[in-house]
Amino acid sequence: MREAVFTELARHERPVSAYDIADNLSASRGKRVAPNSIYRILDLFVAKNLALRVESSNAFLANTHPGCEHDCIFLVCDECGDAKHVDDEEVSRAVRTLAASRNFKAERPVLEIRGLCRMCA
Repeated sequence: MREAVFTELARHERPVSAYDIADNLSASRGKRVAPNSIYRILDLFVAKNLALRVESSNAFLANTHPGCEHDCIFLVCDECGDAKHVDDEEVSRAVRTLAASRNFKAERPVLEIRGLCRMCA
């Protein structure tokens, strides 16, 4: 089941919900796949850095470079739903420094910038 979920997740260029994955797998398997099961698998993928979660839309993307440990910075289009993952060590360091200056240990910083992509603007 994990392989099927990852294959379905990886075929999407835009973030996809657990419900969409469940619907697609249900259709291809000819039997219902529960979204709860998909969420558990996706949570495991996020924990293992195989997937990224776009928090504001509760959707997921396959991580294209799972060997890299970094903070999640997304540019999310409000019109088409596209989300681009950005690696920026300077921004990550600034967020972690800000948290530390407030005596807060950042475990998993997620920064989402909502707006319009180039195509929708």
